[in-house]
Amino acid sequence: MRMIEVAAGQRRDDCVALLCAEVYGTSAGLTPLVRFAAITSELLPNHAARVVALAEEGVLKSVALLILEEQGRAAELALLATPAALRHQGYGTALVQRITASTALRVAPLQPELEPFFSAAGFTRWLDVPSADAGRVGLNAQHPAQSAAQLDEVIAIDDERIVRTFKHDPATFERFKQQFVEGVARAERHFAVMH
Repeated sequence: MRMIEVAAGQRRDDCVALLCAEVYGTSAGLTPLVRFAAITSELLPNHAARVVALAEEGVLKSVALLILEEQGRAAELALLATPAALRHQGYGTALVQRITASTALRVAPLQPELEPFFSAAGFTRWLDVPSADAGRVGLNAQHPAQSAAQLDEVIAIDDERIVRTFKHDPATFERFKQQFVEGVARAERHFAVMH
């Protein structure tokens, strides 16, 4: 198995749909759709983010979204997902270990109970950062920051702007909704062995 960057195109957008659906959940209102729209229409085209995956003979096992810090010296592991059929086989851990071994990286887990998982996968330093969702940010050995004050901001997603666009332009909302729903439905085929 090796880590690959998922190239621009349908497979990458499907992976982003899967990431947003898995991480934010289908009962999170507009959040998964808003994040999908922002990532696929702003962050990825502007090279502010990239999608990486653990793959074996072209078949994906786990996928992650990395978003750059504003100064471009490091990235944040923003989203991580493994389809349900492949969970509990170590693919997510293996992907995170490969990313932390090769990239200056940070993570701000949404739940504090995820810290041990990320610590075991290569995030060796933890900083108390009040602005983080769970209050702590993990850094790997390559990350240049030594304190919370030295952390650069991560390139932000303007959720409210996307929501305003959706409200004022129903055609755009419908287009992204269709892309998201179809992407989630198609995503798992990239993770299944094709005969």
